[in-house]
Amino acid sequence: MAVLGLGMDVCSVERVARVLDGPNGTRFRERVYTPTEVATCEGRSDAATAYAARFAAKEALVKALGAPPGLRWRDMEVVKAANGAPGFALTGVAFREVAARGARVLLALTHDAGVAAATVVLDHL
Repeated sequence: MAVLGLGMDVCSVERVARVLDGPNGTRFRERVYTPTEVATCEGRSDAATAYAARFAAKEALVKALGAPPGLRWRDMEVVKAANGAPGFALTGVAFREVAARGARVLLALTHDAGVAAATVVLDHL
């Protein structure tokens, strides 16, 4: 395996909850999350934790890619693979950047004690 990129992010669940419950919560959801992600998060009793984990995942991918110009939050959708592992469905700039590098994206998520964290590894196919 050749590592082509590595990104990590940590996100406060409380901070995300405040944004979601605040006056710009709807705008934040629409700008950062896909409709599928919103439905998934809203269907959970710990919605803020689910949103925070997805935000951390997107930030980690941005870092692994080196923050390419034109990358949008909704180009990166956190999904669950058939085996239950987290992964990404990519579109737009995110898809083009990963494809141009001939990479696959590995994602690890965790949350505990009010913090959500994600690590992304881009490795050569």
